[in-house]
Amino acid sequence: MPENFDFGSTENAVYSNHYFKMHVPFDDSWYVKSQEEMKEIAKVGKELIESDSYKRALEASEINNAYLFTLFKYGPDDLFAYNPSLSIVAENTKMYPHVKRGRTYLQEVQKALSLTTVSYEFDMIDEEFIIGKYSFDMMNVTLDYLGLDIKQQYYTTISKGFSLSIILSYTTETQKAKLESMLNTIVFSEGLSKTKNYTIL
Repeated sequence: MPENFDFGSTENAVYSNHYFKMHVPFDDSWYVKSQEEMKEIAKVGKELIESDSYKRALEASEINNAYLFTLFKYGPDDLFAYNPSLSIVAENTKMYPHVKRGRTYLQEVQKALSLTTVSYEFDMIDEEFIIGKYSFDMMNVTLDYLGLDIKQQYYTTISKGFSLSIILSYTTETQKAKLESMLNTIVFSEGLSKTKNYTIL
């Protein structure tokens, strides 16, 4: 990681990351995962991968991965059928010179998810999603896990030698609408946010 890399911090219901000049306002009734909890989630995901060789490659690449921010609707003590979430993940792409844009990175994500024991369906979206000066490529993912029809939206761009991915996970249209409303308040450029009283550095 670069010396000035920033994992970010949360204050007053805003996640801020100065390395990417990104501020993410969120509903403060939702539950923010700690770095330790995010590592446990990643560990569970790794255990779903069938290929031993790919597991070893994934373990080696973990030093280049940064789980920046994960937000869940419910906390660990709540009861729920499914816990919708918004996650932000960065991965160093310097070892992958062919990854020049989000779409190429998402193709690699598709390959990785296809190696797990879970059955996925993928839909790469042709249009781009613009946040500030960044153009994000998009991929929709569906999976049937433990009887739940789970849907995910991946938004990925390349910035400062990293892939930067925003991932929405949900099962209902109501959950999707809430997550997209938070997605639409993310700010990457300098200046004052229109929805929150803070200034991006």
